[in-house]
Amino acid sequence: MRMREIYVVTPRGYRWPFSKGLIIESLINAGLGVEAANAVAHTLEERLKQRRRAEISTGALKRMLLQEVRRTGNAQIAKRLARQTQSFEEILVRDEQGVRPFSKGLLVRSLEEAGFALREAYELAKAVEQRLRRAGVRSLTGEELEAIVGDEIARRYGAAARERYRERLALAGEVFVAEPGGEPRMPFSKGILAQSIMSVGLGPEQAYRIAREVERSLVGTGRVVIDRDALRQRVAETLREEAGEEVATRYLMLRAVRRLERPVHILIGGVSGVGKSVLASALAYRLGITRMISTDAVREILRATVPQPLVPTLHTSTFDAWCALAGVESAKEASPSDEQVLQGFRDQVSRVAVGIRAIQERSAREHTSLVIEGVHVVPGFLAHPAQAEVIQVPMLVVVEDEEVHRGRFKLRDTETQGRRSLERYLKHFHWIRLIQDYLLELAVTANIPVIPGENLDKAIEKCIEVITDKFQEVYRIGELGGAR
Repeated sequence: MRMREIYVVTPRGYRWPFSKGLIIESLINAGLGVEAANAVAHTLEERLKQRRRAEISTGALKRMLLQEVRRTGNAQIAKRLARQTQSFEEILVRDEQGVRPFSKGLLVRSLEEAGFALREAYELAKAVEQRLRRAGVRSLTGEELEAIVGDEIARRYGAAARERYRERLALAGEVFVAEPGGEPRMPFSKGILAQSIMSVGLGPEQAYRIAREVERSLVGTGRVVIDRDALRQRVAETLREEAGEEVATRYLMLRAVRRLERPVHILIGGVSGVGKSVLASALAYRLGITRMISTDAVREILRATVPQPLVPTLHTSTFDAWCALAGVESAKEASPSDEQVLQGFRDQVSRVAVGIRAIQERSAREHTSLVIEGVHVVPGFLAHPAQAEVIQVPMLVVVEDEEVHRGRFKLRDTETQGRRSLERYLKHFHWIRLIQDYLLELAVTANIPVIPGENLDKAIEKCIEVITDKFQEVYRIGELGGAR
């Protein structure tokens, strides 16, 4: 039975898929080392597979976890584990609205609105959650939670920062944004505004500083309600003063994208190790696009539905797909020609492109914007029947420096704790570079923008520039009409 079919059930009847990551997090919270936590989590996962049951309660899962830790002979860790609230158990918060589960994401948003940068907010929320779980807290009031958050803020940033957070609570909801067409008013949010400012390429720190400045100006006017267009103009004026005319114009243009008649499809190609996944996530966040798809995930779905004998290249990596075409069982002893490697790569891309096209067609029908990233985003394979119904923005990410590229695999190996084979990628590094050269040649021929991937901040800035240029083209053909 596959692990995705095993669900953890809470006492309130809620259920979610079993996650080995949550087991590891619980063990680390109890003081166990990463390697030992991985080993225990793996053993527990195997035991769950053997149970062949679709569900397990949080209580039963905790008992199984304690048994595995006690078998290792680490009584001290087992004692801490028994006392704490596990990462797979709910912590309930009681307030005037009723009972809700503690959410680290909601706390991050609250801290962002209080003026903390995204990374600061995340670290604070993480610290608060760890504190609650290590103390074995199962439920608390909203006031108790706010007190703990304030205490953590004071511990890290001082009493003044805690007071600013409390002031945010006192002022929450005093300024509302009125939507056009009589839509309901929404509370002004610095976090949401900072995200939209980041879409023009500014870093989180500068974006949050500008968002705080806009909030201060709104509070200073004594206004209770501001309409959406007036807010955008106020933000543009602040950007003009802080970052220049070009950035202000870019902001207004990207905000106007929401009124486009066609959804936006951002396609980010590149070989393994160039940073396209991180770049895609950063762009999706800045542009407010909630749907992001990896072509590796598309390939996995196709692998699960198409047998290996029928389409053998689907069941390999892109850089050794040639083995399936050549009838070679292992690439270890073989010495293929460059053309053989590229032929295998093209064959796999052509198969995965079928799934990518289906996703794009459905998104076009549903008028949904999305970001697609992966090595299978290849010039010449990007067309689909609904292409006229979307604004498609393809890009290719490359890392020209071989040593920087090689170092990315070593870094990823450390970050994933060896879950993605470093040795295998480095052994076939020549083939990966060969495919990058091939993609680069195709991109230049097709006039597709090339994004240097050595520096993430510069890559984001370049991508925003490419996207803005595309929207300027849309403006020129008049699709946006009076969106300005």
